[in-house]
Amino acid sequence: MNNPLLTTLEIIQALGIQSASAAELMTKFSISVAGLKRHLGEARLLGAKIESVRFGKGWVYVLANKDDVKVRVHQWIQLERERDLTA
Repeated sequence: MNNPLLTTLEIIQALGIQSASAAELMTKFSISVAGLKRHLGEARLLGAKIESVRFGKGWVYVLANKDDVKVRVHQWIQLERERDLTA
């Protein structure tokens, strides 16, 4: 089942571990450019401070407030993965 909120949270979590280019995120999460932009926008609305910074010859996304959101994102992901009314 496709869960857009879970994908957004997992992108936040991934950026909390390591910066990534748009291409890397699109490949890892099997999403399009439009999908990535949508998820990054949602992540920012949830409070993730995602910045695009120059790295070498390209650009990468960085989670600037990773220490502030790490625990809550992990907990939220667990809740989203366990969400099932039939269990």
